[in-house]
Amino acid sequence: MESQLKAIKLAALDDPWYIEHTKRVSPFNNFDGILTHLLYSWLLNTTVPMGLCTAGDSSLYCSKLARKSEQTTLGGASMNRVVLIDDEEHALELLEMMLRDLGNVEIVGKYINPLLAIEDIKQHQLDAVFLDIEMPGMKGVDVARAIQAAHPGVHIIFTTAFTEYAVEAFEIQSLDYLLKPIRMERLQHSIKRLEEAVMGRGTAKEGNEGSEGPRICCMGGFSIQLGKSETTQVSWRTLKEKELCALLVHRSGQTVERAVIMEALWPESDAEKARSYLHTCISLLRKNIRESGLPLALYKTGNGYSLDCGSVVCDVSELEGLLDMTLEGKGLGVQQFEQIVALYNGDYLESCDFIWAFRRREELVHKYVHALRKLSQSFYKKSQLSYTLECLRRVVAISPDSEQDSRKLMKLHMEMGNRKEAIQVYRQLELEVRERLNIEMEQETVRLYQQLISSNYRRGS
Repeated sequence: MESQLKAIKLAALDDPWYIEHTKRVSPFNNFDGILTHLLYSWLLNTTVPMGLCTAGDSSLYCSKLARKSEQTTLGGASMNRVVLIDDEEHALELLEMMLRDLGNVEIVGKYINPLLAIEDIKQHQLDAVFLDIEMPGMKGVDVARAIQAAHPGVHIIFTTAFTEYAVEAFEIQSLDYLLKPIRMERLQHSIKRLEEAVMGRGTAKEGNEGSEGPRICCMGGFSIQLGKSETTQVSWRTLKEKELCALLVHRSGQTVERAVIMEALWPESDAEKARSYLHTCISLLRKNIRESGLPLALYKTGNGYSLDCGSVVCDVSELEGLLDMTLEGKGLGVQQFEQIVALYNGDYLESCDFIWAFRRREELVHKYVHALRKLSQSFYKKSQLSYTLECLRRVVAISPDSEQDSRKLMKLHMEMGNRKEAIQVYRQLELEVRERLNIEMEQETVRLYQQLISSNYRRGS
């Protein structure tokens, strides 16, 4: 084994790519650690003479990646601005080298300390953050949530040596999940997805340029934006005032009986106190609407109240319209998919503990999943595999115990040459079904896994 390693190092020293990159890492403190990773990267991304590999090594080390494709700028698009976060310095430096080789990427900053990164990121315009998921002191998923809160719209790409965080990563709408050591072709695919996502976001912004008025947001929480800036929102004097407004929006202009409101908002209070609380909240809400200059009208009709939203756009109405179109087979395409994903930035009133919203939340999740399945079928027929993959990943993140969806995702990974990711999907499914549900997996799933690990998988099987 030691003689093989020496032979591999000698072969690497004849490669201009390896020589150039060793020169670039020499000034770093952790030179040996970076050099080890660099050698491994060279093994993964070049042709190694077969005599230097054992039979077991050849499938891993002897993959061919054309050097020409590494140097090609993807599609001639504008530079993608990214930040790198990892607690290991050599991993940061290696990722930086690989990204610079791909081109079309501007590295705005590199951070070992995630807390410092979160603070600094607020000052930059970014497209994405490459983020290690396992770091001491603060988990990568928690860092991702903090980044998304401070910088809405920034895409998260996780980099990790661990497979068990995949479902949690996609639950927070991460763009990709790269397993270390990162292969160049896999990183190239991730950058392509980033470009597609950024282009979709730009298209959505262009479509909304003329719509700078107030907007009611129900997906992922509840807020009313007063203008183009997401930070300019209605301030609620009490949580119950906010819940009252959300309930009236939820009923879409219909009159809600006073007794129904009182039972929904103050179920543990007696009727007299609940009536007093309601009158106070109605007064606060009317004052808030007036002072904010919102074109909303709060009406009292008989023993109930209604909220007329007029021309104010509500995100859940837009989303349901797009989902219904998709389920009817209309407008199936990339733009519609991007619009749906942009609107579905969390479950319906997700961060609000409103019991009355649970049923509609579940209905929307069900409709969203079915729409993603419909879109995945359409994309697959058009050979748009990256979008097919994204649809199926989102479905599996929502329904991690769905064996049918997981099998489709596993097969697609294998078709795209991502055997490791296919096995990762199976292991996550196994965790959900066998360990959490305590039931046996379907025979079809087990047979597919056996094909994967024996490398006998064939497309269409």
